[in-house]
Amino acid sequence: MSYQSPTSKLLEDHDMFEEDQAHIGEQRMQLQSQNMDAAKKMLKADNHRDPGPTDFAQLLSLLCFPFTIFGSWYCVKPSEEAVVLSFGKYAETAREPGIHFSTMWGRQMFKCSTKKASVELPKTTVIDSNGNPLIISAVVVYQFINTRRAVLDVDMAHNFVKSQGEAALKQTLSRFPYESNDGSPCLKTEAYEIGTHLCKVLQDKVSTAGALVHSFQLKEISYAPEIASGMLKRQQAIAIIEARQTIVQGAVEIATHALEKLNDNGIEMDEEERSRLVTNLLTVVCGENDAMPTLPM
Repeated sequence: MSYQSPTSKLLEDHDMFEEDQAHIGEQRMQLQSQNMDAAKKMLKADNHRDPGPTDFAQLLSLLCFPFTIFGSWYCVKPSEEAVVLSFGKYAETAREPGIHFSTMWGRQMFKCSTKKASVELPKTTVIDSNGNPLIISAVVVYQFINTRRAVLDVDMAHNFVKSQGEAALKQTLSRFPYESNDGSPCLKTEAYEIGTHLCKVLQDKVSTAGALVHSFQLKEISYAPEIASGMLKRQQAIAIIEARQTIVQGAVEIATHALEKLNDNGIEMDEEERSRLVTNLLTVVCGENDAMPTLPM
């Protein structure tokens, strides 16, 4: 039986963990891409045919033909769309950058950017499922895909996305604990999965504004000041216990390997000597102070 030191075992376990995490990351990216494609397809589904200017606007454009030619041109920049109304009715959406023509009579134009935008949700207090107050902030990355919805169906689309993000943050995170000892999802270890769930929840809320949510990432999670000191002591105690367990496990492996090597080299020891050797090794390895050699008188 070959001996494997605790350090080499930890390194091997770390390499295997890194490979598993890389594979899981690829699967997550594929799933996220599929979800985004489905949401984008749904948002573009109602991009129906533009009805164009009203009959009255077309009549005015004919009666005032010379002025119509010179005053009806407008420009759309890259990553921008223009929603055009004709006497208060939806007429068309200019989606391609460049110069466009739409009769100037009764025309109202609202331009909307289709660039990706990010909004930081400010720190807010959320009560987790265990009743502990948490201070949480997040960052949402989104993009307007259906600009007609963003202009006509909601008021101040960017503020709408921000307010809905704050509501989704409080509603969702209150169902999870910060820490879990039974393996159930918690905010400390399952931040990515919870962020993906938040993304889906927010997408349902902002679809009416024509927005596509790219990510919903938790920026900061911490205990509220009133319980932070108590939770810090608890975490320190847990860390000390885990460190002691690791040291004891390594000491037992070292003592076992030493006895096996002595036996393989033909050195026989009785039970009392074996017990003394193991006791000394465990004392040296597990002790906090440096070992002090002693000589028998």
